[in-house]
Amino acid sequence: MPSSVLLTLGTRGKPCDTGIDSMDYRTIKRVGPPFNRPTNLALSKNGDMYVTDGYGNARVHKFAPDGRLLFSWGEPGSGPGQFNLPHGIAVDRDERVFVADRENSRIQIFDFRGKFLEEWTDVARPMQVFIDKKDNILVAEVGFKAGLFPWAIPPADPIGARVSVFMPAGKLLCRWGGGPEPWAAGDFFAPHDLWVDSRGDLYVGEVTLSAGGNRGLVRADCHCFQKFVRV
Repeated sequence: MPSSVLLTLGTRGKPCDTGIDSMDYRTIKRVGPPFNRPTNLALSKNGDMYVTDGYGNARVHKFAPDGRLLFSWGEPGSGPGQFNLPHGIAVDRDERVFVADRENSRIQIFDFRGKFLEEWTDVARPMQVFIDKKDNILVAEVGFKAGLFPWAIPPADPIGARVSVFMPAGKLLCRWGGGPEPWAAGDFFAPHDLWVDSRGDLYVGEVTLSAGGNRGLVRADCHCFQKFVRV
């Protein structure tokens, strides 16, 4: 059967005016309504939609299931409730909203009203968040060896790309990746998204080429997608 569009949020080719210069999030002068290069979307259990508006804005927008904008929150910066490129987002069963505040290297957690609850800082430029059926929080971290903006200066001993798994209260359960050969099976170069299926198996997609593979930063046969089987 032919597919049909059920709902569209935003207007193609008409970004909100935040004053940003190109893709330099540091130049955002003001926050705007939806959207300016949104990055991801998460659904709550009742169908509300939370959208990270990251590359050209510094906000999270909450929509009703019918597409009505309910409210937005966030502004440029590094304080509680502020963002430097909100990139990934997930909502748990208690409707806590987990936002991957990528260039601040933290996960910020909010309630369903957008009220700041806490932040987790044991992450390295998180790209995406996924919450599995056991309420574990999985985080794809791009680290400081790939996908850096031209003005970014990595630390002296940069952390590589990795995947981390946290308990709901923030305790780290396990972590892997970040090795010297990111093209090796089970390691990562630029993890961008992840998903857990009904069996508990994990799928990780990477933006290998655009993050530096097209400039020879990794071997030409470096993976872009991996599956990990739950044991």
